[in-house]
Amino acid sequence: MLRILLLVSQVLVAALPAYNLVVALWGLPHQANIRRGSGRRRLRVVIPAHNEAVVIGSLLADLAAQDYPSKKVRVVVIADRCTDDTAVVVPPAQVIERHDGPDGKGAALAWYLAAAPLEPDESLVILDADNRVDPTFLNGVAAALDNGYDAAQAYVDTSNPDASWLTTASALSYWSSNRMVQLARHNLGWAPDLGGTGTAFAPTATWVLESDNGALTEDSEQAARLVMSGHRIAWLHTVKVYDQKPASIGVAMRQRARWMSGKRSVARTYRRSLLIEAARRRSWGLVDLVIRQSQPGRTFMVAISAALAVAAVFTDLLWPWWVWAIIVGLQVGAPIIFLIRDRIPARYLWRYPLLVVFGLAWLPVRIMSSRVRGWYHTPHS
Repeated sequence: MLRILLLVSQVLVAALPAYNLVVALWGLPHQANIRRGSGRRRLRVVIPAHNEAVVIGSLLADLAAQDYPSKKVRVVVIADRCTDDTAVVVPPAQVIERHDGPDGKGAALAWYLAAAPLEPDESLVILDADNRVDPTFLNGVAAALDNGYDAAQAYVDTSNPDASWLTTASALSYWSSNRMVQLARHNLGWAPDLGGTGTAFAPTATWVLESDNGALTEDSEQAARLVMSGHRIAWLHTVKVYDQKPASIGVAMRQRARWMSGKRSVARTYRRSLLIEAARRRSWGLVDLVIRQSQPGRTFMVAISAALAVAAVFTDLLWPWWVWAIIVGLQVGAPIIFLIRDRIPARYLWRYPLLVVFGLAWLPVRIMSSRVRGWYHTPHS
């Protein structure tokens, strides 16, 4: 009986990274070009901002320099319960102040849309105040919506990869997962994850923003609701939004703890409904979304695999140690292939071991995240 239980446990531990690696192979081909948009779509760009006076000016300048027709674009900043000069540095025509109410980006967006509903032909673009965008950004997201997608997620890049070892590791994590997870799902015809910023919603999809359930990761909840309702989400691998990553371990840990807690909460809430809908539609893409939202992190799986490799040296009840060593090596080394495929500069590839350290740092955060109940606003500089 013990051997059977150990065999089943080993199969499960090996199956998850094997599944993720096989799916990631679809991220090796480049994304097919999305046809150019019409340039006639009306866009409302909304920027929730809590005490972001020091960074928001750069994003507003980027948006003013877009090559999308300016008469089709309206930019609005939600100065959300700010105690700094955010509402002062933004032009008066572009700012709306929120002085009270529940914490969090989802709550701020729901409050704003209730006060200023979108027009029937108006699409919504969400950015964070610390972001930077290329001049082609709005053209890129509008083109995806013009081609029939209900929502689109831009490539979330890192604006400060050299600020500290932590931001370098964070950038490596994003760069690899953007191709291994996001592009792979898009190429398979499945839904990518929403990133909370650099996201566009067609009029058919803005309903997911009009109510707030208090989720700590509102983007995960939005993706689940859209996919469950049959809406299509595009991944835009060549349309980039640059996000500022925390340079200090304390800030990064609190941010990650919120993400982990919110992800678990969304998985618990929507898992059953997604699986029922997957069975009804015979859709593996919906099953894949459940797996992504429910699975442990890659580092946790590497740690378990490494522990089994060590244990296998001392017992014949487990698979041979070298089998587990190969499983560990594949999980640790596979992202390098995808980083090279994305032409990440060599100066960052040499720092790849930082990503391993970065992952190990989140093992205690996973425990800490079980006690997270409220929103954490990441400070920017």
